[in-house]
Amino acid sequence: MNTVNPKRPRKARGPGQAELRRCRQEYERLKQRLRRVGYICLGSIAKRWLPCGKPSCGCHRDPKLRHGPYYHWTRKVAGRTESRMLSESLARLYREGIRSHRQIDAIIEKMREVSLLAFRAARSQSRG
Repeated sequence: MNTVNPKRPRKARGPGQAELRRCRQEYERLKQRLRRVGYICLGSIAKRWLPCGKPSCGCHRDPKLRHGPYYHWTRKVAGRTESRMLSESLARLYREGIRSHRQIDAIIEKMREVSLLAFRAARSQSRG
């Protein structure tokens, strides 16, 4: 014989509970994606060809003869622009970090959306 415990409220059943379960699963999946992200970096990388310091070099007369490519990383620090020249291999590493940072931003935005859906589902469940 099943008896109902008067001290324990019944769990609400219905679409709100199913939606909440889906939100929890999606949120866990997003957390796993965050764990797989590598190093992160802010800024941008520019590939440039520049004139050298020798006034007699042809790079001063013809832009097609400029030297490079040189990789230039730029970012903002406390409202000021900071930049640094990088080797090609470092530029690849920094680009990967910039891509990872963008991935994190997208994942966190999706986590916010899923959280709002979960809050709505929990609210509808508490009314029922």
